[in-house]
Amino acid sequence: MLLVRDFSFSFNGNPVLRGLDFTLPHNGCLSVIGPNGAGKSTLLKCLLRLHERGYASGEIRVKDKGLAAYSQRELARVLSYVPQAGGRLPPFTVEEFLRLSRYPYGSLGPAAREAACRAAAAAMSLTGTEALAGRILHTLSGGERQKVYLAAALAQEAELMLLDEPAAFLDPRHAAELLGLLRDLNRERGLSMIMVTHDLNHPLAAEGDVLVLREGRQLFFGPVGELLPSGMLEKAYDHDFVYVRHPRTGRPAVLAD
Repeated sequence: MLLVRDFSFSFNGNPVLRGLDFTLPHNGCLSVIGPNGAGKSTLLKCLLRLHERGYASGEIRVKDKGLAAYSQRELARVLSYVPQAGGRLPPFTVEEFLRLSRYPYGSLGPAAREAACRAAAAAMSLTGTEALAGRILHTLSGGERQKVYLAAALAQEAELMLLDEPAAFLDPRHAAELLGLLRDLNRERGLSMIMVTHDLNHPLAAEGDVLVLREGRQLFFGPVGELLPSGMLEKAYDHDFVYVRHPRTGRPAVLAD
C-alpha cells in the first residue's frame, strides 16, 4: 500500500524529517509516535502533498506508483485524512460536509448524488453521528467534530486513512469507542491506516506496526510486540516507563514512571 525509502524533508532550509524507511502492507495498521516536534504531523502532510513548498528527497510510493504521479483527484481516491479537530471551519452542515468529501468521484448526475448520499449515510451510521446531520460544523464540540471528520473520511471511501490524533478531543469512553471502531475497520473491512498518537497505549491496542520518531529521525520501525523490549520508548522520550499487563485483555500497557 505504501513504501517510504530514504525520505527526507526540509522547510525553509530546516531539516524536519531525515532518512525515513518504512512500509505499510495492504490492510495494514501503522501507529506513529514520538515526542512533540518529532515530525509526526509533518509526515502525514508530506504523504498528502500538503508540504510541496518544502524540499523533499527520497521516494514515496502509493500502491506501486510514485506519489508525484498522482493527480490530486486520483490521490484523494486512495488517501483520506482525519485532522485534529481545530482550526477554521467551513459554514456547512455535517451532511453537506460529508457529501463534499465525495469530490474525487465527481458531483454531476443523479448516480453520483445518490452514491454521495449513500456513502454519507453509511459513514454517519458507523460513527454514530446521524443526529448531527443538520448541525453547522462550528456548533459542534471538539469531540463531535472529531467524529464528523472521521465520518467524512469514511464517506470518501479511500483505501488508506491517515489520522492525526483521532482521539485527542474525546473523553475516555468515546475515545475507546472510536479506537474500537478503527480496529474493526482495519481488521474486518480491510481499511489500511496510519495513526499519529501521543497515547503510547493506543499502538499496543491497535497492534500492527509502530514507527517511532525523534527530531525527525526514525528510531524504530517494526511490529508493536518488539517495541517495548527494544528500549526505544525510553530513548525517544528521555523518560522511564513501567510496563504492566492489562488485567482484562492481557495486553501490555505503558505507565509513566
